[in-house]
Amino acid sequence: MHTITLVIIIAVSLGIMPAFVAMQKGRSFLKWWVYGTLAFVIAMPHALLLDRGLRLAGGGTRACGFCRMKVSISATHCPRCGHEFIEF
Repeated sequence: MHTITLVIIIAVSLGIMPAFVAMQKGRSFLKWWVYGTLAFVIAMPHALLLDRGLRLAGGGTRACGFCRMKVSISATHCPRCGHEFIEF
């Protein structure tokens, strides 16, 4: 019983690493934490190989993080809500 508990604790702890890397690249921490917990050997290299760019909503546009309006990828702010896009 102690062995199973230890394996679960280690898996949950290891899942944090790919989740943190993916979060730094703009992905969902929770989804990547679950992915990393269940398949760490696959998730860690996958997280490291992710591109840093924002996901395109299609045709050179992206969705505003607040109002979800599609705006040009080169826009500096959202025309509907005024949210400013900050590039890192």
